[in-house]
Amino acid sequence: MELNHFSHPHPLLLVEDKSDQVREAYYCSGCGELIQDSSYRCADCEFFLHKTCAELPGELDHPFHPQHPLVLYDKPQYEFPRVAFKCNSCGKEKGEGFVYRCSTCAFDLDIQCAMLSKLISGDLPKLQHFSHEHSLLFIEKDYIEGADQSCFACEDPISCPFYCCFDCPFFLHKKCTELPSVINHPSHRKHSLTLRHSPPPPSHSKHPLALLANYPHEKDCSCHLCNKLPKGFVYCCSSCEFSIRVKYTFFHLFEDEEKTHEHLFTLLPRPMSFICDACGICGEYCMPYICTICNVVVHKDCISLPHTIKLRKHEHSIFHIYFLKENEERKIRICRICRKEVNMEYGSYRCLDCDDYFVHVNCARGKNLWDNEIFEVEEATQKSSETLGEGEIKHFSHDHKLLLSDVMKNYEYYCDGCRRSISTAFYHCAECNYFLDKCCAELPRKKKHWSAEKTRTLNFEHIFWCSFCGFFCSGFCYVNVNDRFPRICIRCFEIPDYFIARGHEHHLFFDHKLTWECSICNDKFGKFKCEDNCEFVLCRQCIALPETAWYKHNGYKHDEHPLALTYCDDAHDSYQCFCDICEQPRDPTKWFYYCATCDYSCHPRCALGKYPFVKLGSPAKLATHEHPLIFMKDNLRYHKCSKCGKSCRDAFCKCVESECNYVVHYLCQ
Repeated sequence: MELNHFSHPHPLLLVEDKSDQVREAYYCSGCGELIQDSSYRCADCEFFLHKTCAELPGELDHPFHPQHPLVLYDKPQYEFPRVAFKCNSCGKEKGEGFVYRCSTCAFDLDIQCAMLSKLISGDLPKLQHFSHEHSLLFIEKDYIEGADQSCFACEDPISCPFYCCFDCPFFLHKKCTELPSVINHPSHRKHSLTLRHSPPPPSHSKHPLALLANYPHEKDCSCHLCNKLPKGFVYCCSSCEFSIRVKYTFFHLFEDEEKTHEHLFTLLPRPMSFICDACGICGEYCMPYICTICNVVVHKDCISLPHTIKLRKHEHSIFHIYFLKENEERKIRICRICRKEVNMEYGSYRCLDCDDYFVHVNCARGKNLWDNEIFEVEEATQKSSETLGEGEIKHFSHDHKLLLSDVMKNYEYYCDGCRRSISTAFYHCAECNYFLDKCCAELPRKKKHWSAEKTRTLNFEHIFWCSFCGFFCSGFCYVNVNDRFPRICIRCFEIPDYFIARGHEHHLFFDHKLTWECSICNDKFGKFKCEDNCEFVLCRQCIALPETAWYKHNGYKHDEHPLALTYCDDAHDSYQCFCDICEQPRDPTKWFYYCATCDYSCHPRCALGKYPFVKLGSPAKLATHEHPLIFMKDNLRYHKCSKCGKSCRDAFCKCVESECNYVVHYLCQ
């Protein structure tokens, strides 16, 4: 079966299984998920669509945006370099893939949230709930996971079975629609209460608690159990101005369901103020849980603290401790997330492998920081190459076998995986000009990055845009198309979130909210900040600058020595500092490339050019041209771009057919 889809220029063929896709993992260009069942694929290029994604309607009337219809687009509708869109329903950022959009209101929905309306079209049971003005429809199964909606009653993520509103984004678990309207509760002891609908828990109470939705909270009003402002439904006693959240209403007197503590905790059913031994935060007028054997007092939220967690930003697991041992040094410890002091008299998380790695419990509690994705061992340790013999491998990125060569420092050869000059042992192809340094050849096929939870897949791409550093690159990249950094080149993948920066004496850490100007280039938002608050900031592109570079003109080295990245110029006065390439003034306090032998200095952008990490001669895909194209540079001759009509003075794509004079800027395609 053949399909002509608006998102791709070539016909797509229906493939009923994955039998012919065993070489590497393929992902749907619509939703970004792994292809595992029936799909449409292009016979001419690596383009795939799930059958369900290929059959999505081009226009959709959606209850989350009733003002206008939503139109299906094949990519986010933003101008370069902003490539991600934020779903207005679930709040997730998506770097690539299909999006339903209202251009009038700049309203975007990802595929998962947009298709929720499919479930509620039809003859489904309805409920008129006291908490909502519209009728609610019952969804028993087949809910599309990933939409990240929450129940308006208990605040937990929505899951089947549940009720939802067709007219607005309102969701209730089925069990939450069946909550009793009146209960007795041991935390309210002033007046007697009558429990209806179910037997009362073991208590003696004096006032009924009425179930309310959207309770009119007073200023600083909070749940009496967790001391937090309720967001969902609450049980309250208006006479006593007493309220508790639904999620904390039904509990046992003894509770440690996760068995994260070796003994049972006992509820002390009397609100009081105390400092939690597990997290070190003061519990103001709430009911504590105590362990009489260990002599610790904790919040209800801290009963089930995991003993061991794995953060994406650290290579080792970290363990919860209540206090330091007597023989350990009493010195100031800094939390590696918030950069504030950790009070070692109370609980924290620490790394047993790294002597000085500590994290506040509440900082570690954010599950968006956890590395909790579970996948099979053989998938996690999947190698990118197969050993054929001693010093001989077959790598997924190349059709021929590769041979191991001795250590060689040769600036003439560049690794085709990371595009850095080869200075260590490497593999090469005896049949063609293909090189991989040993560390790139041994990269795992599956790996995680500290910026996101999901596992990434190692791919080889001739030309791609690294969404971390902003450079166009050739070679290896770790891919997760649903992440805010869909493709990360190998050089950026090696950058940790906390490190001592080149040319700076202090550690830098990644802060995604930071919007200060980069201290080096001034024209990009910095994301790595000095932990000592000295206002030194680096952007991701400056961090990715290579240690050495060659200034190349038309593909040929312009000097016989490599240029070294230098961090300040103390040898010259500011009025003497010029770039030897563009001959414009150069700030001596900013980074620059320098050859001490030739006293040759230049701006980083002048030394590297616009496409420093793209291999010349790489195939370039262009759907609107019938012949193959290659990426090249040629400043000696005049080339006119077939798209914009301007001169191609730097890098461009040229048709390989000798009789075809098609030339185009890479960005114009």
